[in-house]
Amino acid sequence: MAGSNPQLKLLPGTATDELKQGAFRPLEQTAYAALEHAASLKGFLKPFKGKGDLDLLRERCEQIRGDLIQVAMNHVLGQTSRKPFSMLPAQLKHQSTEAGTVFLRWRRVDRARMGVQVWEDLIADTKTPTSLLRDLYEQELQRIVINMQISLTHTIARQAAECAEKMAQAEAALLRRLDR
Repeated sequence: MAGSNPQLKLLPGTATDELKQGAFRPLEQTAYAALEHAASLKGFLKPFKGKGDLDLLRERCEQIRGDLIQVAMNHVLGQTSRKPFSMLPAQLKHQSTEAGTVFLRWRRVDRARMGVQVWEDLIADTKTPTSLLRDLYEQELQRIVINMQISLTHTIARQAAECAEKMAQAEAALLRRLDR
């Protein structure tokens, strides 16, 4: 995400000088360095021979999900909770789900509304300094990507757990038959 986005230069009537990167620094590969080896799909694309293999996949995905949440909390929200962003009427915050995971959401400071529309309103508001527009854009891109990564690892972990349970049920059915 670092670097300039050529699509931003195509915004009609916008001086590109006003959209220079400011206080927010998007995540770079170094933030993911500790996750790189664990996040390989190599262990996912193989024949699973039993419940134990699936339990390992679930554990690995849960660990990666937890690490991604820490990246979101420390690197992303760590920046967005400081000035100048803390002075805005809407901010990027974390939201915990019933499933035990965390996602980044836009929320008005008065907590009246939450969601992407809050970000869109912030971008459209003429009271939002033009100097922050690029930073807010980068924050939204970062939110979209990290939420997708958290969601994928959560889903794979859940599916691995469900698959392991089904394998255990199949094994139990076979053992009941053999015990007759």
